[in-house]
Amino acid sequence: MNYNRQQPPAPEKPAQPQQIIQFRTLSKDTNTALREVASTINKMSKVFVEETDALNKTDRNAFIALQEQKLLTAQEYQSDMGQMIGRKNELTSADPAMKERLKKMQADFAEISSKNLEALSRMQRCTEKLGNTIRNAAIHAAQKQNGYSYGENGAISNAAKRKAISSGLSETV
Repeated sequence: MNYNRQQPPAPEKPAQPQQIIQFRTLSKDTNTALREVASTINKMSKVFVEETDALNKTDRNAFIALQEQKLLTAQEYQSDMGQMIGRKNELTSADPAMKERLKKMQADFAEISSKNLEALSRMQRCTEKLGNTIRNAAIHAAQKQNGYSYGENGAISNAAKRKAISSGLSETV
């Protein structure tokens, strides 16, 4: 027998090395640094609001388009917060109005984050339900095909005598 061996397809794109992103160093002046942190919190809040809106509208394209921006903004937020934690002693000398503004922003951000998390959880539950529905439909279709069918003479038809074919499905997500 002569089998034609096919070569596996070449990868479409060569793997690119992971980029290392350098985030800004916050200003030395505490109040300026706090304004920079406030700007990052605003950016992060905006991304979360847009993502929540996309999820609520079931706009898959908008949701996917936001993911890279969300990742970068979250990393910037983490960088800023890490720097401010390292400078916590300086916060005592910061402008009280600025500190109050940041406290309010953090409270608002926590609420926005909570709504975003709820929308993400809802999407995850819907995706799981859809997967279960598809899996159950496939199982029922396979069971119908494997049912016995009797002919006019009372004998099992040829189709039912054939060896069953496994149609196993992965039930993992």
